[in-house]
Formats: sequence, C-alpha cells, structure tokens
Amino acid sequence: MTACVNRKHTKKVAAVVTASLVGALSLGVAPVAAMAEDTGIDMQAANWTTGAVVSRATDGQGNQLSGDLSKPTFTFESGKFLQPTEVKGTFATTDVTEDMLTYNYNGSWHKIDDARTFFKTAPVDAYKVRVTDPDDSTVYKEFTFRIVDESKVEGVQLKGSLVYNGQPQTPKFVDGEGEDFKVTGPITYTDAIGNGSTTVAPTAAGSYVAHFTEGTQDYHIPFTIDKLDLSKASLVVEDTTSVFSGRNDLWNALEINSEAASLVSSDLTVTKVSGPNGEANLGTAYGTWTVTIAAADNQSNVTGSGTVTYTQLHDDVADCVKYGRDMYNDTTGVVNIYLEDDEAFDASKISVVDTSDNTVNGSVVNTYSGDKLEISYYDTINKKVVDASALANKGTYELTIRVKPELGFASNHWTGGTVKLTVKVNATKVDQDKTLAFYFDGEIAGDNASVFYNGEDQLGRLTVAVKDAEGNDLVEGTDYTLEIKDGKNKDVESAVDADTYTVTVKPITFDFDGTGSDFFKLTVKQAELGVSGLKNLTSKYEAPAFTGAAVEIPAAQSAVLDEDGNVVTDEDGAIVYAPIDSSLYNVVNVKQGTKVVSEAKEKGKTYTVKIALTDAASKNYKLVNDTFDFKIEEYGHFADVKSDAWYAVPVDQAWYQLYINGISGTDLYAPEADITRADAVCILFNMAGGDSAHGDNEFQFSEDTGYNTGFNDVDGHAYFAKPLAWAHASGVANGSDGNFRPYDKITREEFASLLANFAKNKGDFTAADDSVLDGMSDAGTVSDWAADNVAWAVENGVMGNGGFVAGQDNITRAEVAAMAVNYQPENLAGKNRDNI
Repeated sequence: MTACVNRKHTKKVAAVVTASLVGALSLGVAPVAAMAEDTGIDMQAANWTTGAVVSRATDGQGNQLSGDLSKPTFTFESGKFLQPTEVKGTFATTDVTEDMLTYNYNGSWHKIDDARTFFKTAPVDAYKVRVTDPDDSTVYKEFTFRIVDESKVEGVQLKGSLVYNGQPQTPKFVDGEGEDFKVTGPITYTDAIGNGSTTVAPTAAGSYVAHFTEGTQDYHIPFTIDKLDLSKASLVVEDTTSVFSGRNDLWNALEINSEAASLVSSDLTVTKVSGPNGEANLGTAYGTWTVTIAAADNQSNVTGSGTVTYTQLHDDVADCVKYGRDMYNDTTGVVNIYLEDDEAFDASKISVVDTSDNTVNGSVVNTYSGDKLEISYYDTINKKVVDASALANKGTYELTIRVKPELGFASNHWTGGTVKLTVKVNATKVDQDKTLAFYFDGEIAGDNASVFYNGEDQLGRLTVAVKDAEGNDLVEGTDYTLEIKDGKNKDVESAVDADTYTVTVKPITFDFDGTGSDFFKLTVKQAELGVSGLKNLTSKYEAPAFTGAAVEIPAAQSAVLDEDGNVVTDEDGAIVYAPIDSSLYNVVNVKQGTKVVSEAKEKGKTYTVKIALTDAASKNYKLVNDTFDFKIEEYGHFADVKSDAWYAVPVDQAWYQLYINGISGTDLYAPEADITRADAVCILFNMAGGDSAHGDNEFQFSEDTGYNTGFNDVDGHAYFAKPLAWAHASGVANGSDGNFRPYDKITREEFASLLANFAKNKGDFTAADDSVLDGMSDAGTVSDWAADNVAWAVENGVMGNGGFVAGQDNITRAEVAAMAVNYQPENLAGKNRDNI
C-alpha cells in the first residue's frame, strides 16, 4: 500500500488522511519508511477536490435542493441557480461559504452577488460554478448546471376533444381567453414522454405532445385522442339500394356520430346478425337487417358495442325533404327557427318526397310524413345524440330522416330511404351593452378589476346581473352559466391565488349580439412586501440579551399596506410595520459589512440580512426590497435583571420607552419586589408622556402646599404628587373616601383597573365579554368590581398570557413593566432613550 500526503492541505483533509494512516498502521501495513520506496509511478497528492461532488446546495434563494445534484436544472427567469453549500469528496467533506464561489457567464467569472442579479434574466444555457479553496486559489472544483425553458406556455391548450375514427387527428388550439390560436408553422408530434418525433398527425388513441414555434416562443402542448366508445356513439347505416356483400361494405357505409367512419377492419367485429329471412351472417337479401358491432379483441382504439338496423332496398324514394312548404335537398339548406319570434321546431311539419319519376305536370305525387317517418336528432355543437325536445334550445342539429321501409304488395319491392336536414335554432338576442352588468364590491365595475392577494376568494366580491330586452332578470343556472378560468385557461371555482381570472357569461336560453364584452377580467395581484424598505432593527427587543454568543436573526418587518396597496401610517404619519410570516421567506445570507458571516454575535456591530421568498410564497407575494439591517445591543441597564429572566425583555423595553427609571441613585430595578400604588401611578404618567407632555400649569401648584392631588393622604411635595395630580384629573386614579393610600402595595387587578382607566382616557377602551375570564385557571380570584377591567386586559393580551390572572395577588415591579409594554409598546409622546 502506498499513500502520499500533500504538503499543502486544509485541516479537514489532513485530519481525515491522518486517521486513515493510523488505521492502516494498526493493521500491520508496511511502516512509513517502506512507503518512500521509488516505484516509478508519478503520484498526484489528493486534496478535497478528489472525487468531489455537490452533496448539499440551495437554489440561491435559500431553498434547499434535493434529488440529483449532479445535473441540476432551473427554469428560465426563476432567478434560481446552483449554490453549493457542501462538497463531498473521496477524502473530505467541505463546507462551502459564499466567498468560495464564482460563476462563469458572459465569458468571465463573477462573484455570487453579481450572479444573483444575472440569473434573474439569464439566457437558457449551461453554466459553471467554481468552488475555490479559500487558502489556495489554485485548488478548485467546477460544477455545471443548466437554465432551461419551462417547455410549457400558460394558456394555450387543445381545442375541444379528439376521438379515434381511423383518420389522423390534427389538433386545434385555443389561447388563454378561449380564442382560436392559429399555428402558422409546422407541427411535430411525439408521445407523452417526447419519443417518436414525426410530422404526421397521430391516428391511434393515446397521449401525445404537439411541438411548434410561433414567433420566438416554443410550444409543447399535451393532448389526448380518446378511444371510440361504440356504446355511447351514434351508429347509423342508411337504408340503401347498394348490395352489401360482406363486412367491408358495411364498414364503408357506417356513420359514427354523423360522420363517415374510416375504421380499419381490425378495429371492429360483428358479434350478431339477424337477417330478413333469419340469416345469421351478412348477405344480399332484400329486407331489414339488424347487426351488432363491437370492438375487436386485442386492439386499443375502440371499446364497447352498439347495434345498427338498416334495410336492403329495391327502390330509394327519399329524394328531398320539406319543412312546412319549403323544400330542401339532401345536402344543402338550413331550417332556421327563431325563438325570439316565438317560433318552435315542429317535427310534424317534416315530410319526405320522391322526385325521381313520380311527377304529374311537375307536381310531386309521392309524399311520406307522420308515422311513415323515423327521425333521429344529433347536436352538432355538443357532439351527442338528443331527442326532439332539445330543439327548444338554441343550437345546430342534424336530423336523419328515415322513410320507414315498406314491402310493396303489388311490386314485391322494398322501398324506403334516408335524407338529412340541418335545423338551426336561433336564440333570443340580448344586447350585452345594455343588459349585462358586472358589480365589484357592490359598485359597477365595467369589465375588469384588480385587487391584491390576501388569501381570500375574491370572486365573492363579484356580482353578475343579466336582463332580457324587456328588463326582466335572467337567472343563473337556468338562462346562463358562469364559466371561470384561470390564467392557464383551466376551469376553477375560486380566485384566491395571484393570477388573472376570466369570468364569462355563457348563455343558455339566449345569445348576446352587442359589441361589448361578455366576460370580466379579475386580476389578483401579488401582495407586495418590502414597500418603503424592510424595517431596520436592533437586537435589543427581538433577540436574546447579549452574552457573547450568536443572536437569533430578527424577523423581517415590512410596511403594512391597505387593500389598495398604499402604505399605512399612524396618527403621527410614521409608517406602520409588521413582521413578515417566517414561512414566506428564507434568509439567503447575513453580512457584517461586505463579508458574509455564519453567525451574528459582535456587540455594537450592524448586520445586513438578505431574504428571498420561498417557492410557495413567490406565486402570491412580490418582494420589493430584500435586505434589512439590525444592530446588536446588549441589555445590562439594571444589574439585578438577569438576561435569561422572563421579564428581561419587557423591563428593558419599559426602560427604553422611559416608563421606568429604576431605584434612585442605583443601577437596580428590584424586579421581583412588590410595587406601591404611588410608583404604579408614576409609570402610567410616564406612559402618557410624563413631564414633556404635561406642564405644571395643568395642575394646581403652590410653593407651600405643592400639587393639588385631590387626595387627603398625599403630600403635595412628594415625588409622585404631580403624576397623582394628573391621574386624578384624567380619571385614571380615583382612590377611596378621599384617600389614595400611596404607600400600600397594589394588586394585579388594581393595576389592570388603572390601565383600563388609562385606556378609557385615551378613547381606546372596548368592553370585553365577561366570558373571557372563563379561560383563566383562577378566574375566581378576580373581584366583582374589577371583573370588567381584568376581562379587558385579558382580551387585549395585557395580562393572563400564562393562563392565570392572580387578581388579588400583589403585583411585582417586573409584572408592572410587562403589562405596561404589553398594552403600549411605545411611548405615547413618541419619546425614548434615543431621542430625549
């Protein structure tokens, strides 16, 4: 065994190789000195690139990639690319940081920040990413990935359906609005997985893909040719004077769904024959034949079975057809029925005439009507057999009119025949310009509206009104239906996701004949995040106290937008921000200055966080700005508030907002000590803006007696006299029997009541249902007089967040700070430690 260790290597590689050598030596392999023997082989020292593959990677937007990372592909204009985060080789596994990556495009190598911009619009092509050893730029490994076209174009799809009939099926297409999509270039066809390319349209039932190019866009449209189901098809063999001598004659005469069939003999089989003289096989005898036709065994284009009845005739007497007095031949002419003129189709008006040679002075003498006729109806639009009642509705129908075969007693000849007639039932005309209206949120909306995604079905905001020419309301489901399609022209029942939806009125009992739109375009736009920038933060309130360890990255905060997409501001004109749901985005990287770091832990330093939307979120959200800064600041304002205490954050926030100052002359707060009624009022006074918001002239003051607090047991010169004068004047503190008992301890329900009075003074109080307290484990500790106030505090998250209220327990100084910031996170006067 031989082994070489390169003199220049990373620590990880060295550790792995050393461990290998130790293991080898312990198994009695030749000593190291023997390995120095000259074998005549030029050996290359191994390093981390040996046998290296990408073992972990993201898509450049923070999403972890899965599956085969050796040949990753990304969709054009998705902005995604291969970002290796771990490379695994024969001898080492290496963590990859952003400073180790460069990308090759436009003929040169670029750092990852530039790549993020480039790949948002990168051309369809193959690209390389290089992972370079940070200690030795000559050691690197390159990996390849591709940007590919999506190979599908939204909206374009097959028009109608295709059914096997023995002929090549050339598909037609419609665009996203249901309009015909014309293909001007050649079309090639493959099977569903792209094999067997040919320019010949497919014939057999199955799944296919049509490939073509229009302009600069490649289209790849899947379509299906359905099997012919004989049990559901209209099968007709007309009575004929042609002699059927066998199956091929029968196949040639067979019509399927009013079209001549071109099936091959291997598609069908005859399973039963009943001839005029009891024949069990097809023959040439005159008279009526009944034949059952079924799908042949071991074929894949036809299914089911059906029966046809025809008569072998001596004479065909069906030359023309009349509807009322009007004459039509077998191939031309259309009977028009106008529903708006109160016309109705009447089958009794149909007659068939024989014009072959039975005329006297030019007049037809042989006419067949009534019971002598057998009529079948086929809806040519919906491609189905119907009965005569269907002709009460608009549509185009093909009538097959058969003169029932008769055996002439004198001539001993069979007579009969078949003619066809097209009947077009024209519906009542409705001018959509005058009788169709779309309402959005109860207001006339024209033919379009745009809204922002909010997770709700926007169709609930749309109302459609249709009237007839006399102003009568037409009924959805009876007179018309609503067809709703998304941007891919797929039928949907709701409009939740960001997309463009088309709501089309589909008439049943009428037709539109105006020039305006019969559809409404509803655009659900992506909700925008990061408008006016993502909010810059500090770790002071969003991260754990500084301990020298890495802090948690704060949640990204975006400006709140109203339903019109405008930035919401507070009463002072400041932008209102709210955290972005963490499920909507990934953290792409964190930088301290220009350097990407794996953790943030340096006190006083500012870090920049870059985020990207997740794949799921990118459909419905748009990220306008993708970075924000945060600064790490340690707590430590009070020596007796430990950073891991539950109240560390609220106490620090209360200090920052100027609500509390701590114990005079010390750096202490005494968080777990009970608080007095006087100190509680001081905190409320500070919440209201303190001295900066309330001057001395607001309250009675004299050098002799101090502030007039309104309470008998309060010294007007006490440190809490002015706050108490404010509290009494504003209705926050009322006392009892003219006294306030300033040095007594205050209970939790009493402080909740002071806060409730404070909210009432601000006009910010809405009474809560007493049942709110039922969810508290100790609701019985609340006095009757305080129940309404405590219920308000619980409902608004001021107290009770731990599932209890402990109403009559003394409240601690920490709990007061917590309840203060729970109710009012920011100083009413807009002041804090940074701007006093």
